[in-house]
Amino acid sequence: MKPFNPLLIILFLFVVGQVFGQTNYTLSPNYKFTILGGSNLHDWTETASKVSGNSAVNWNSDGSLELNALKIVLDARSLRSTEGSIMNSKTYKALNTDKNPTIQLRLTAPLKAIPANANGYIVRASGDLTIAGVTRAVTLNVKVFVYGHDKIVFEGTEPIKMSDYHIDQITALFGMLKVSDDVKIQFNTTFSHN
Repeated sequence: MKPFNPLLIILFLFVVGQVFGQTNYTLSPNYKFTILGGSNLHDWTETASKVSGNSAVNWNSDGSLELNALKIVLDARSLRSTEGSIMNSKTYKALNTDKNPTIQLRLTAPLKAIPANANGYIVRASGDLTIAGVTRAVTLNVKVFVYGHDKIVFEGTEPIKMSDYHIDQITALFGMLKVSDDVKIQFNTTFSHN
């Protein structure tokens, strides 16, 4: 019989503590995802109506939290423009939604020591943003609001260039309207404890 190894027990308890100490959250339906853009004629807005997401958090003994994982999936065909159905269909074509039906954001590095009861606490979040099948690393400035262990709110605005995601310039009115390459993704998300 092999001798008892206390190090194995400590390692086992550490791993179990890490797995079971994690709290899972799901994106609540009161989210808001908006794309703000412009053109040579006027500004425009698109809003997403189908978004899902989940996150995983570890709570520290001092009440602070560590965001270990976060993933958001937006149905690209749920985007609706203030400019109506013609702009909608041009957006779907530019995003090639038949082959790339979703826009995704995934956290790639944990966020540590977010304070308890944070109220607009700003973090720099590293992630992968996938649009039109192209994935790029991004760093987001995100405001965090913590409401006990029940819900966590993330909000912010991220500027992107559509050409970085190989999206061709959108035009309309026989080329008279040309959409700007620079857009902003504005988000307000609430994650609730499962």
